[in-house]
Amino acid sequence: MTKSISNGLVVFVIVLVLAVLNPGSRAYAYDFKAVVLTENGGQHEGFVNAALNWLNGVAKENNFEITVIQDTREINDDFLKNCQVFIQLNYPPYMWTDTAKAAFMKYIEEGRGGWIGFHHATLLGEFDGYPMWDWFSGFMGDIRFKDYIPGKAAGLVKVEDNGHPIMKNVPASFIVTEDEWYTFNKNPRPNVHVLATVDESSYQPASPVKMGDHPVVWTNENMKARNAYFLMGHDSALLRNEAFKTMVSNAILWAAAGTGEAIYPRFKMLAFFSREVESDHVKFAHDAIHFFKDLSSGNGFVFDTTSNMEFLNDARLTNYSVVMMLNDFPHTQMQRESFQRYMENGGGWYGFHVAAYNDRTTEWPWLLEFLGGGVFYRNSWPLLPAKLLIDDPKHTVTKGLPDSYISPTNEWYQWKPSPRERKNIKVLVSVSPENYPLGLKDVIPDGDLPVVWTNTNYRMIYMNMGHGAHIFDDATQNKLIIAGLRWVVETDKKGNVFLK
Repeated sequence: MTKSISNGLVVFVIVLVLAVLNPGSRAYAYDFKAVVLTENGGQHEGFVNAALNWLNGVAKENNFEITVIQDTREINDDFLKNCQVFIQLNYPPYMWTDTAKAAFMKYIEEGRGGWIGFHHATLLGEFDGYPMWDWFSGFMGDIRFKDYIPGKAAGLVKVEDNGHPIMKNVPASFIVTEDEWYTFNKNPRPNVHVLATVDESSYQPASPVKMGDHPVVWTNENMKARNAYFLMGHDSALLRNEAFKTMVSNAILWAAAGTGEAIYPRFKMLAFFSREVESDHVKFAHDAIHFFKDLSSGNGFVFDTTSNMEFLNDARLTNYSVVMMLNDFPHTQMQRESFQRYMENGGGWYGFHVAAYNDRTTEWPWLLEFLGGGVFYRNSWPLLPAKLLIDDPKHTVTKGLPDSYISPTNEWYQWKPSPRERKNIKVLVSVSPENYPLGLKDVIPDGDLPVVWTNTNYRMIYMNMGHGAHIFDDATQNKLIIAGLRWVVETDKKGNVFLK
């Protein structure tokens, strides 16, 4: 008996040591958990089975756990509490219990987790004796199912937003060899952010069932939950399509990263950008999104992006430690007031180039004070590099940088009066007078020209750089940009470090 106990103790100790040395082997050591709601049998059985087999491999590679259910009877608030990603694998938006509906709506609206849906998830209308779920129709872009291409067809899918994390490493276009393409009573585009469309002229065999502009991958940015819908999902051949699999695996990890429970992010940042501005500003925003997304790789922080300036509201901003303005700024009075409250309550701001543009017609006194009292005075043109001087080499943002460096091509703004004249403005980087006259068509001949500064009354950094596609070409400048973000994140408006 004593020998058996001794042998058992040895085995227990070995198992315990192995568990400590290899925590990934423990059953509970998953990075996040996903629930997969699937259809049972039917015409989509081939796709569902192939997708489940593939998802199990993705889960193993990325260390997340999958729970598969085939109806909604288990779904309630408690069930979803431990779910970071809800995958609706072709299950339609009907046959749901009232309890499941209520829990799911709360889950999406309050951002308690992420959602990925496929194909049958937009079978919206009156089917099998069930009424249409109006909330789900709104979630999908206020649409109703209209028609489909019977017999399946091949189609060319074109990526529309290659800067979105779901489209990372996805080719600009790819062929889906066979699928059942749904059409709807109207285009969801006005209510969602479209990531990809199908070229209806590419259908093989050709089909008269068309929408014109035909989105096939989109996300509804009006919901707090990160979400993505894929219209494709009828045939198992999709699981042999590398582009499709890349999109879906990206979407799952992106959706999971939107929940603190999944990855314990150090902070969350929301970047605003516009596609309706001059092309060089759009190019900068595109590059910046890639740059900061790469920084967030490994789940160091959550980096969300939106082109919807209506997101600049009190409810949305409470979820973020930093607001970034890439090539846009608040427009309406409501947006301005929300941004002002956010900053005055300790929020962080990181602005580039045109984000600080104001002139005597702006009529926003608070912004004028926020930026240091100066209005736009003149600019250089065309795009030119410039020698920049480090004004304060001891500041956290500029510490370790050379005394000067050559910044890549940019359009340089000058402000009048110079922000440096305000006691609450700390200038960190300036254009060297050696550059004057700066410009060829539009010339800055002289004067003080700060390009990076902070208002010490707020947690903010402004960088004049942000015009064109070469802002991130210089290693020294990239180090400055990263240090600026770190400082905004780690410093409160009084200069005290609050995040280690």
